[in-house]
Amino acid sequence: MKLHLASISRTIPTFILRRINDNLLVKKILNYPAFSAAFLLAGSFILALSMLTGCSDNSCKEIPDVSSIEVEVSLMPLESQLLKLDNWQETEKFLGDHRVFSDYFLHANQYPHDSILAKRLYRLLNAPSIDTLFRETSQKFADMDGILDDFKQAYKIIKYHYPETRVPKLATVVTAFYNDLYISDSLIIVGLDYFLGEGATFRPDEHQYILKRFKKESLMPTVLNFVSNEFNQIDRKHNSLIADMINIGKSYYFTSQVMPCTPDSLIIGYTAEEMKLVNENQEIIWANLIENELLYETNDYMKNKFIGERPNVSEISEKCPGRVGAWVGWEIVKAYMDKNNVSITELMAETDAHKIFQQAKYRPKGDG
Repeated sequence: MKLHLASISRTIPTFILRRINDNLLVKKILNYPAFSAAFLLAGSFILALSMLTGCSDNSCKEIPDVSSIEVEVSLMPLESQLLKLDNWQETEKFLGDHRVFSDYFLHANQYPHDSILAKRLYRLLNAPSIDTLFRETSQKFADMDGILDDFKQAYKIIKYHYPETRVPKLATVVTAFYNDLYISDSLIIVGLDYFLGEGATFRPDEHQYILKRFKKESLMPTVLNFVSNEFNQIDRKHNSLIADMINIGKSYYFTSQVMPCTPDSLIIGYTAEEMKLVNENQEIIWANLIENELLYETNDYMKNKFIGERPNVSEISEKCPGRVGAWVGWEIVKAYMDKNNVSITELMAETDAHKIFQQAKYRPKGDG
């Protein structure tokens, strides 16, 4: 996998990935600081918000014929194995038998010896509240067929465009919110407890604007957003805000193509109301970026106000959802693909974000 650190927030602004080697990525949550600079047209934005109308659900996008492409999906429910461990010695053996899970999901390689982690993990598995977490996870994810079908269909489409792609094994686990995702080209591990959603007795210790994206329906879009990093080629020299926006947009576009029936809201992690809001205020959002000469901004602190993790972009409006620059970048990529005879493989291989911007000829859609 090819990925450079500055591109992480571009692809999925909720997270930051740390490059381990060519085949291995590990993810951590990242929250960006708020900023109180003056902003343009906020009054117009708020006025427009009061005039919002309903929006319709996404329809399925056209996909290639993948009926002849064979994809084997392998699921390993590690949580069921964890529940059967009777002592810390068995737990230590489990860690040794599942080395990738231990080292990169539980960070066992940071301990002097597996026995230390094994004792801690075994105590955790026997904590009074863990039964509730396991029971609710088991109930929420009793039927994994929809998730596995989405995974299989996505990799059929990926292999249509990239025939040499390996299909990773898929593992699930419950670790009381120790970690939520591990992604590599051979193995994907999902912490199901992170994706229980509203109504769960226990939730991850995150801000509400992040928690709203931790739900069952968001699981596979989130995974595929990360998988897109394997294919999303980025030029390190292009570090302007518009380049960052477009590189994130490429990732979202990729996911929308391999999950053609998934609503855009689940791919970007917005609520339906937030999607309606940004769609009906495109002109105002774009005007803010243009009038404040932000497109070619290269300061990371400034850029993160529009593509980083925040509850809102107050520089535009208190009601403007965070990461709105990433959404605009996605719209620009859509315009580029509509106006140019370009395949998805050519899009993902294109490292010149400024070229994409110029050839997209993006114009925001008005309310009418």
